[in-house]
Amino acid sequence: MLLAALPIRSFAQDTASVTFTEENSPVVEQRFIDRYENVFMTKVPTRKMFKLGYLATTYNGLGFNAAFEYKVLPALSLEVALTGRTNRTGNAVTLERFERQFSGNNLFASIGSRWYFEMNKRIARQQSANNFSGSYLGISYERSLAAILSNRPRELFSITYGFQSRFLANGFLDFSLGLYYASPYLFMWDRGYLPSRGFQAQNAVIASRALLGLAFGDWRRNNKEPLCDVLHCDYLVKQHFKIRLPEVNIGLEAQSLRAEAGYERKLGKSPLSVNLSIGSEMNLSSWETRSSITAVGEAQIRWYYLQKNQVRKGKASDNLSGLYLGPRFAYNYDRIVFRGRNPFNTWNAAAGILAGYQQRLFNRLYFDAAIGYSGNSMRKSIFKVSYCELQAKAGIGFAL
Repeated sequence: MLLAALPIRSFAQDTASVTFTEENSPVVEQRFIDRYENVFMTKVPTRKMFKLGYLATTYNGLGFNAAFEYKVLPALSLEVALTGRTNRTGNAVTLERFERQFSGNNLFASIGSRWYFEMNKRIARQQSANNFSGSYLGISYERSLAAILSNRPRELFSITYGFQSRFLANGFLDFSLGLYYASPYLFMWDRGYLPSRGFQAQNAVIASRALLGLAFGDWRRNNKEPLCDVLHCDYLVKQHFKIRLPEVNIGLEAQSLRAEAGYERKLGKSPLSVNLSIGSEMNLSSWETRSSITAVGEAQIRWYYLQKNQVRKGKASDNLSGLYLGPRFAYNYDRIVFRGRNPFNTWNAAAGILAGYQQRLFNRLYFDAAIGYSGNSMRKSIFKVSYCELQAKAGIGFAL
């Protein structure tokens, strides 16, 4: 055994030595890329942007807007715009109250300037490039192209605080709240009344403005946008509460509020859901000594007809996002109260079909747009269609 172990021991010996050393090197600061940068285009330089969008205001109705914004300085921009008003009141574009688009009293031209007061600091901290995404203070002047009342065009001077954000390659959202001075008074529409000239305190209102649409500019397209980070496509969503961004108008002689809330729930594992909502528009006018309230309760059955195919391809999950079709049922209530008179109440029911698109955004936002065609009937003839209505509606808000 000793003779066998000696040669093994001699072959196992190794004369190589191992040494250990330490070397100190400075730690290089590394910045982790924000996953939202490509979604909101915060790091993409932009000096000029053309915008096409759907405009919802409480001070001048609904319509479509085309605007061009140009950066003069990193924190200062100029903007010119043209707005075509489709509806003076209401929270949806409806043919019943549709305005003539190319008549001068429904076309408004505006010019203004915006100060992105945080832009220089964000650029210095490398949190943003020189672009149009961020909070701003703005001033603008808007004027109708033809007379609104008594041969006088409407003029609007405004000071606003708002937030504008780019969305992916060609989307944008702009929401603001501001002080508007309107002359003639906002709620005078072709009444044959000669409004007084000069400064009138009742002409000043605090109002909201929301604009959502497409943007085109001088930026390079990025085809590697992290869509699922923003579109919530990998999450299971069986139900959610929805609160639409409200629209407010506060003046000395008139106030208005538009708001909407809803609840949607999936039906088992099917691509069907039930969507319930209630919306309200309230107006109070001391000039006309009247108040009005409109309430709409609506029930929809939504069929997300592409969802199963999208799930099989790994492009979606079992949630409440995508294109949908389905029937709608609504009940409308209107109440108008004139001072010293009995209130005037009307009811009508509506039934029809709609097609739309809903998308969850991040964890707590949603976008919903739809086009519907409905038959409406008065209360005393529920089963008889009194008139038909085509309407388009879009909204963005919070989902819980």
